[in-house]
This record gives sequence, structure tokens and C-alpha cells, in this order.
Amino acid sequence: MVVGFIGFGEAASSIALGLHKEGIERIVCCDAMQNDERFKEAMENRVDACQGQMLENTAEVCRKSDVVISAVPSNYAVTAAEHALDGIKEGQPFMDVSTATPIEKKKISGMVKAKGGLFVDGAMMGALLKDKHQVPMLLSGDGAAVFRDKMEPYHMRLEIVDGEAGTATSIKFIRSITAKGLSCLLIESLQAAQRFGVEQTIVDSFIDTFGPDFIGIINGYISGAIIHAERREHELENVVNFLKSESLPYTMAEATRLKLQWLKDIRVKDNFEHGVARDWKKVLEGWKL
Repeated sequence: MVVGFIGFGEAASSIALGLHKEGIERIVCCDAMQNDERFKEAMENRVDACQGQMLENTAEVCRKSDVVISAVPSNYAVTAAEHALDGIKEGQPFMDVSTATPIEKKKISGMVKAKGGLFVDGAMMGALLKDKHQVPMLLSGDGAAVFRDKMEPYHMRLEIVDGEAGTATSIKFIRSITAKGLSCLLIESLQAAQRFGVEQTIVDSFIDTFGPDFIGIINGYISGAIIHAERREHELENVVNFLKSESLPYTMAEATRLKLQWLKDIRVKDNFEHGVARDWKKVLEGWKL
């Protein structure tokens, strides 16, 4: 089995590392930033960790793979698929796990289908860094069953949902209203708590209310929002547009988008020279909210 990745950032490399440990024979990849000196070393380290091979273009990734997973920023999802089309093979599953809109997922599906491939709309529904390839995924589209049958032996957690391409993404978008919103609520609460010197009191109260495991959510959600503010802000923009298109309320989704935009615009993560700690206390120590 050869698994190909289009885009090899945090999401793709985490999945690839997990699959490598499960015994996938070969991993190939291509990332638009692989020749950029700013990211080259980090990219090479990710590839080496899963004993993968970096290829020159995405069409070549498709040609050399049995299964393709596209994991690029959502605003590049359609373009990435277009560049890969020449390499797509008859009956080959091509899964997009980005947060491109349901409409964009349908567009990519049509492009892949025209080349004889099978499209899979993949929606990651859990903690990717912790679970790696075992992050729960919802699948929709005409290639969902084929992808599941090929990849479940490698212990991926895959659930097919009824519907065309875009259905899995729609479900993820609805979840994101709460999941991404909670991270911003926690940050805003701790902004106020820090001003009055009651951070520990507030966190203790949350834990009393929601249980001891909630500390993991606090740590992960706060650091995750800071690290991925730009990508998540674009995701929430897509969520807002999705809700608008369905004539649904979007007040909280828009508020979350604005908070993420603020985190991005003031470049919060630049306050952490050695990376954002996944610990709320260390985050507060490194950055005065």
C-alpha cells in the first residue's frame, strides 16, 4: 500500500506518522512550501520521521499512490486538486480533509470523477495531534466505502455518513461552532481573569463544574487557537458562509471568527520563541492577555 499526501503540514504528517507505525509500506508527499528555506528543514524532518519520500509535484504523488489524502489550507483545496488531476488514476480514492466549503468539496468531487477517480469528503472530528491516523473521521462521497475498506486495516477510525460530497464537511462545520467557539470563550475568560488576578480561581471553578478531564481541554483549546488562529479564522469564515447559505443563525460563529482574526492579526504566537506551550499557565506567563 502506498499512501500519498498533498500538503504535508501538521495534519498530514501526523496521519502519515501513525500510518507508518501501522505498517504502511510507503508514504509519498508534496507540499507547496517544501522548497521554501523557511520551512525546508521542518518539512524534511516530518518526511524522515515516517520514512517517506518527497516528490516534485502533486500529479506525481497521485501516480505513485494507491490512496491520496489532500490536506492543504482550505483556501487552496480546489487549486491543489486541479494541479493533481493529471495524475489521478481510474478508481483511485482521493480524500480531501480540508475545511473547504461543502460547495468546494462538490466541485473537487466533480473534477476527480471526470478523471475516473473516487472522491472522499473527509472531516476530522477529534484531537489530531493526540490520535494521529486514529482521529475520528466522517466520510462522504462516492469513494467513501472504497477508502474505508482500504484503510480500516490500518486502524483508522472511519465512519461513513449518508450523502454526497460536502455532507461530512457540513457536520464538521456544525461541530466547529462549539469546538472553536469554546477555545475563544476560554481565552476571553482568562483575559478578564488575568486582569483581576483570579486565573487559578476561574480554572478551578471550570474543573469543579465540568470535571477533572476539562483541564486537558483548557490546555489544548487555548494553545490550539493561538497556534492555528489563521487557519481556524478561515474555517470559521467558511462556517459563517455555510450557515448564511442555509438561512441559519450565525451570531456565535461570527464572534468566534472575529476573535480568531484578532489572535491572528496581533500575532500572538510570535510571543513564544520556542513554540506555544500546551499549558494554560505557561501561555499566560508568556503572553499577557
